[in-house]
Amino acid sequence: MEYGTILAFLAVALLLGFTVLGLNRLLMPFRPNPVKNATYECGNEPVGDAQIRYNVRFYIFALLYVVFAVEAAFLFPWAVVFREIEGLLPLAEVVVFLGILVIALAYAWRKGALKWD
Repeated sequence: MEYGTILAFLAVALLLGFTVLGLNRLLMPFRPNPVKNATYECGNEPVGDAQIRYNVRFYIFALLYVVFAVEAAFLFPWAVVFREIEGLLPLAEVVVFLGILVIALAYAWRKGALKWD
């Protein structure tokens, strides 16, 4: 495989990207005023400070969601490859993978990370 083609493609992509951004910077109107610089919050005037403390439970739920979303993303390519490989090796791989995730879920459940009391 020639790396020159890839390098040329990368150079054209970078040149095009910087050209478009540069033209935008040159042609855009720049007229700041207090209304444009104000904070927008769903059409309402912002109330209070933006620096608030969130409960750690939100972080734990988000982390668990990411883990299982990544699991789903890994299962799609596995399902495609599963049909091409003969034997039980792909099935054993996914059973080990899902087993580790079930153990992690059981651990989080046992620690009480899924309770919202």
